[in-house]
Amino acid sequence: MKELLIKTVIVSLMSTAPISTNPDVTSITASATAAQLNSLMTQGVMDTADVANYTLEENVNAQDISEDEKLAVQGEADTLVPQEEVPAQQEIQQQPSEPAAVAPASNVIETYNTVLPASIALNLKYDKYLPAYDYVLLSKGSVNIREAPNTGSKVVRTAGYFEKVNVTEAVTGEFLSKYNSSKWYKVFWYQNGTIRSGYMFSSLVEKRGFQFDKMASSLENLRTQISSGKMGYVNNYKNRNGLPPLYKGSTSDKYGTLRDQSAPAYASLGNKSELIYFDDGKLLRIVGEQDSYYKVESLERPGSYLVPKKYVYTKNAPSSLGQVIVVDRKNQNEAVFEWTGSSWQMISYTFATTGAQDKYRFETPLGYFMAIERKSKFLYLDDITKEIAGYAPYAIRFSGGAYVHGVPVDYIKKNGQLVDPGQKETLYTLGTVPRSHKCVRNYTSHAKFLYDWVKIGQTSVIVIE
Repeated sequence: MKELLIKTVIVSLMSTAPISTNPDVTSITASATAAQLNSLMTQGVMDTADVANYTLEENVNAQDISEDEKLAVQGEADTLVPQEEVPAQQEIQQQPSEPAAVAPASNVIETYNTVLPASIALNLKYDKYLPAYDYVLLSKGSVNIREAPNTGSKVVRTAGYFEKVNVTEAVTGEFLSKYNSSKWYKVFWYQNGTIRSGYMFSSLVEKRGFQFDKMASSLENLRTQISSGKMGYVNNYKNRNGLPPLYKGSTSDKYGTLRDQSAPAYASLGNKSELIYFDDGKLLRIVGEQDSYYKVESLERPGSYLVPKKYVYTKNAPSSLGQVIVVDRKNQNEAVFEWTGSSWQMISYTFATTGAQDKYRFETPLGYFMAIERKSKFLYLDDITKEIAGYAPYAIRFSGGAYVHGVPVDYIKKNGQLVDPGQKETLYTLGTVPRSHKCVRNYTSHAKFLYDWVKIGQTSVIVIE
């Protein structure tokens, strides 16, 4: 399948290319606030029919998009061969046409050959930019790829900063005392239509891959829970049902879950000082009622808890499971699954970028969530000025202000106006390291695919590590 090829080096060339352009430039004043949202539809920035549903969120970019574009330039400059392609998944399991020097079999210490579990069939409905199941990420800078696993061998190419390269095995090679390691990775790439291979020193890259076994386990856990009884989910977006009480004077519980936009959960009503928080959107199994509380079970933690009913929404909670988006926070990738009635199918898999933790950013929360709503786009604010900074297209909200969405677009300030430069398909940093505020960034075309595909009430989002 020819579509299984993915650009790795020249992906930066797409980071500034709009998917669609509007010859009639639309703009809004740079000082626009939430109170002015209705006026935005007259300027073409927002859809008239949906203006009442548009939401202002925190800055989903967190780090300015211009920084991503600078990294793209650096990646291009770091790369020796400017137009490499990663082989398709099935091709990487075949013998390359022009192999590099091969390490002796006794030197192979790990083999990477990730496959889908037998319980999941591959039925791709979105097949752009498909990566290999096993790859390495250059997160520290450019790295030489050599003919053999030693520094004395010929450099066959240089891989650029934030590039992802297919990997098939780890071998024992030259020991480098600076890193106290002799581990090297054997990697593959396309060059002039031919699969080539070489070796990269392991301490200079990060091993990444798709955790399909863990994804399959989480899918089955969710399906079992939904089929076992009534489901609900936490409904406290922007604390509309009230900010829960502090946990022993703290704004986070013993698990690190934040109080903001969460629900309080008590093991016993006789000791309300001992509580935990369930994030907005978190799926819960309802096993009983006690006065103004639901008795619930978490899909992630043992035991049962009592949660005030005002925080739990049941109206469109899933009674059957048909669609699941699984996000891997550790590997910065995701896969999308459908239940056929008798088995799971994987319909897409791709890179993703999740939230980072610092002063203005939050990690994308782990766990099982409801796909609560979808929006063709939402606006976000600058963290410091609190003015409208840009928008994110094709968004599916699953927890608080956390969405799965396309590449964010920063408005351009021009003569006191915010000008929409048009949608962007990708970013050079997509699928590398956590960089967003809390959301899950996707290729914009993949976000559009999900936006058209998702069925609210039948879809869940699972975030794993």
